[in-house]
Amino acid sequence: MNTANTSEEGVTKFLLHWTPAAAPDQREITTLQDWRDVFFTRQLIGADPQRYGGIGFGNVSCRSPQGFLVSATQTGGLPTLSAHNFCTVTGWDIQRNEIRARGPQPPSSEALSHAACYAARSDIHWVFHVHSPVLWQAAAQLGMAATPLDAEYGTPAMAEAISSIIRNAHLPVLLQMAGHEDGIIAAGNSAAQCGALLLEAVLRAQLSSALRK
Repeated sequence: MNTANTSEEGVTKFLLHWTPAAAPDQREITTLQDWRDVFFTRQLIGADPQRYGGIGFGNVSCRSPQGFLVSATQTGGLPTLSAHNFCTVTGWDIQRNEIRARGPQPPSSEALSHAACYAARSDIHWVFHVHSPVLWQAAAQLGMAATPLDAEYGTPAMAEAISSIIRNAHLPVLLQMAGHEDGIIAAGNSAAQCGALLLEAVLRAQLSSALRK
């Protein structure tokens, strides 16, 4: 069984250069909102007093002409997100652990992990980061690639590990964040394919867990 550090869940670890600005155009985020709602109803995104000290978890993003659009920090517990709950990441430096963003709210604490996906592959247009205990525990059994256990979320080590896995992967791809309890990333060039792959994997993990009982 994997163990991971959860003491800093939800804390932004990168250097953030954030400029307050207007919300993204609604037309740019509709698909993100739809998939985020799907994940929220399945408790793959949310906030739960019994998990991670009640800190919100999970975030979604898509590539944009300026960089990528991502859900804002600590929005996991909101049932639905408006345009004001998204921001645009306009630049990043993984080695220096820096993110540049603009929007109504700062970006998710996982923005560096999203950036790693977009930096690794120009054909990646969607990234979904969710928390699924059952899928995380079944990752090895399902043949999922995993980041090193000592690579913590929001750090260059995690970002570099994600890039390394994704660079040569068949899209859409699922990976386990072994050093980030319950953390799963789905990335690809189609929102529908990423979402379907993720939900199918969760169902397979749930079935496997049920059969073991």
